[in-house]
Amino acid sequence: MSNPRNGDTKPPCLPRNGLVKIPTQPNGLGSASITKGPPAVKNRLCQPSSVPAILSPALAHRSDLPIPSLASPLSLATLASVSSAPGASLVGLNTSEGSEQPSPERLPGSPSERQLAVDEKILNRLFWYFSACEKCVLAQVCKAWRRVLYQPKFWVGLTPVLHTKELYNILPGGEKEFVSLQGFAIRGFDGFCLVGVSDLDICEFIDNYPLSKKGVKSMSLKRSTITDAGLEVMLEQMQGVVRLELSGCNDFTEAGLWSSLNARITALSVSDCINVADDAIAAISQLLPNLTELNLQAYHVTDTALAYFTAKQGYTTHTLRLNSCWEITNHGVVNMVHSLPNLSVLSLSGCSKVTDDGVELVAENLRKLRSLDLSWCPRITDMALEYIACDLHKLEELVLDRCVRITDTGLSYLSTMSSLRSLYLRWCCQV
Repeated sequence: MSNPRNGDTKPPCLPRNGLVKIPTQPNGLGSASITKGPPAVKNRLCQPSSVPAILSPALAHRSDLPIPSLASPLSLATLASVSSAPGASLVGLNTSEGSEQPSPERLPGSPSERQLAVDEKILNRLFWYFSACEKCVLAQVCKAWRRVLYQPKFWVGLTPVLHTKELYNILPGGEKEFVSLQGFAIRGFDGFCLVGVSDLDICEFIDNYPLSKKGVKSMSLKRSTITDAGLEVMLEQMQGVVRLELSGCNDFTEAGLWSSLNARITALSVSDCINVADDAIAAISQLLPNLTELNLQAYHVTDTALAYFTAKQGYTTHTLRLNSCWEITNHGVVNMVHSLPNLSVLSLSGCSKVTDDGVELVAENLRKLRSLDLSWCPRITDMALEYIACDLHKLEELVLDRCVRITDTGLSYLSTMSSLRSLYLRWCCQV
């Protein structure tokens, strides 16, 4: 995504675990990383042969005009022949207030070249081929490019990640000032991931982000110290939130879920939250009648919790992921298959007490399944694969990682499944 550099200088954007980190800017607007979205967004990489088709015929044969190399984040800057001062950084979501951006009239070259460099019709087509990190860089070249790039269509499927230390600017007097989020609002972001925030940070975010009341549809809180009061205020103020993720948040309790969950939420993910147990599942089942997706990683949830789901959720819920729910047994599977008969995606990954009998219940009752994850279930044997092959005729994905008792015999049963598209067998030592 960026050209190799000499020396110890780091490239402006370093991908790590699917995140693109944007270095901090003085005005706080660059303090974000952006999560890459669906494959259609992630794979929009321009091939060099696509560029001449966008250039005008008069310039297509110019040997002295540099054709942008799209492997470099500054390729479009090269096309515009814009040079920056030595040591100046173009990386960030916005430029500093004191930085000077060249106007179209000041760009070097002939009038036709300057007109090409700021032609919005051309830029609207060309900018689709750049990654999110490169778009952040290109938005710093000039106001015309930023105006084009700040259209919401270029940022669909991306989620800004804001850490608590990046939410404030330190003033000369040592006081903290919440950063301006206007740049995010212009691009129309409707989802955010806040890391390490407190109740006060969330209130500041709600007060400072113009779209927070109605425009934010998805909120993710990770490793945060949010309490029951903060969770209640957030969901009460942010009326547009329909997708909620709580990961590593250990200061809220089951009482907080009872007081804050709203029927508008359709997707909920709770993981590594130590206060989540059976009563939390009771709150989820009774307060979220329109729930379509539930992702749960809770070590203290038992079979009893899976009996709380209501008939309404039986019609609406199509995705259930129970990851590392160690206390779930075959009895819990019985409760689940009768409460949620319309599941199309099911994960029992890490539910180590589930056996072949539990898989048989799944296969006989959940005929609509398209994805099934049984990874890290050490009691699963070849018999379970026979049940799957006989009954799950719509299954497209099967994950069997670390099912150490599966052998070649079990795989022979799966060979009859014409619908199966993806099969994962990592660390299946007897295959």
